[in-house]
Amino acid sequence: MSTLSARSEDYLKTIYKLQAERKVVRVKDLAQTLGVRSPTVVGVISGLKDSGFVEQEHYGYISLTKEGEGIAGTLVQNEDLLKAFFMEILNLDPVEADANACSIEHYITPVCRDRLVAFIKFLEVCGRGSPKWLDHFRHFILTGEPPPCDRCGEGDPEEEKKCEKTQES
Repeated sequence: MSTLSARSEDYLKTIYKLQAERKVVRVKDLAQTLGVRSPTVVGVISGLKDSGFVEQEHYGYISLTKEGEGIAGTLVQNEDLLKAFFMEILNLDPVEADANACSIEHYITPVCRDRLVAFIKFLEVCGRGSPKWLDHFRHFILTGEPPPCDRCGEGDPEEEKKCEKTQES
């Protein structure tokens, strides 16, 4: 993807989201949204301008360049996919899922992030519905207990009464 810092990535994503929402983005909008002071925003925006990711008229509106928009769009999409994964697969509440998605995307390698995103996309587009292992995992999250054996209907095959099907193997 890119060698941007986590902070710069957050700025790009925030500009991207604000542009979609308001059409124009100002320094004070970024400062308010990110919870920082205006001089901090000016410093980060300066670096993003130097890198060719944003444009800004002198004391004017901030906008993403074509390259900046591409990077930001990918970052937002990845974060949304991670959030969906945390909510739908790991059963986290939306606030916790959002916080973790934002954090984890910055601290895993690009290859790991790409593979995780590909896995999440695969789960979304797989036409066979939810795989059994995923249903079993959800059951385990909710109950703390392993689901009944798919083969014989008994409880945990590790218990004393072993699953007849697994003994045949």
